[in-house]
Amino acid sequence: MPLPLLASHRLPVGDGHELHLAQYGDPDGVPVLYLHGGPGAGCNADDTRLFANCRVRLLLLDQRGAGQSLPRGELNHNHLQALLADLELVREALGIEAWCLVGGSFGATLGLIYSGLHPERVLAQVYWGLFVPSLTGLSWLYGPDGAARLFDEDYQRFSSGIPIKGWLPLLFDYFHKAFEHADDKIREPALRRWLEWEMALAFPGNRLLQPIGWHSTVLARTELHYARNHYFGALELLQRVVTKITAPSLVLQGEQDWVCPWSVLQSEIWLPEAGTVDITKVPEGFHSLADMKMYRAVADAIQTMVQQQQINR
Repeated sequence: MPLPLLASHRLPVGDGHELHLAQYGDPDGVPVLYLHGGPGAGCNADDTRLFANCRVRLLLLDQRGAGQSLPRGELNHNHLQALLADLELVREALGIEAWCLVGGSFGATLGLIYSGLHPERVLAQVYWGLFVPSLTGLSWLYGPDGAARLFDEDYQRFSSGIPIKGWLPLLFDYFHKAFEHADDKIREPALRRWLEWEMALAFPGNRLLQPIGWHSTVLARTELHYARNHYFGALELLQRVVTKITAPSLVLQGEQDWVCPWSVLQSEIWLPEAGTVDITKVPEGFHSLADMKMYRAVADAIQTMVQQQQINR
């Protein structure tokens, strides 16, 4: 069962942005901040199911432009440094001295960077499907020689009509123009191609059947915005601060995570050098928590983390 809702409100953070924050669980429980992925995916009340039987004060924060934050889908003043600053604004506004962090995909990237910048504010953290915002990661995800070789038909639908030579800027420019086009007969097929490619990798065998709603539009536009801007220096910042992390940190990576594959993590040799960060492979696990193998592994890890924090309090 989902945790009970304690409060829900929006917090102004500057630049015209207001972040939606929903608090669940026990007001006296272990404070836990949930970092959604995408970027741009937003949170959902169903995310609280990961914390069943955990005594937590769970904070579901919609990052800039995502979920119920306002303005919806806004990309101006929406970048990595702003997202990181927002986390500190939220923590201070709530009067929380230190908290636990959990999150997946880009949320894991964001959380690891934050915990390296503010090690004294993080008690412990659990992540899954860590996305490495490097050229290797981008090439695997969007290029013709990475995941495309495993999902050839899906990639052909995704990249149809875009020249392979000079693929990265051409591909991103193509989708940017299509996403912003006034004609929905051009815009919506492009959004569907982007989202279906991601779904093919996150949870193979599933297809996007429903119409493209505002939530999916925000997700695709925000993901492209960050990818086109090389995640606003996220890789360099992560490399600089990852060894400063002091909190017990667990990263669960699916053996069959084709969005953020184990091989890409292994190629980034600097990551395992972080002494407190344990990277564990989940056998046969996918990227999406719709995969029950990943879901159970993450839920079990969160429960263990929370129980340990209760002992430490």
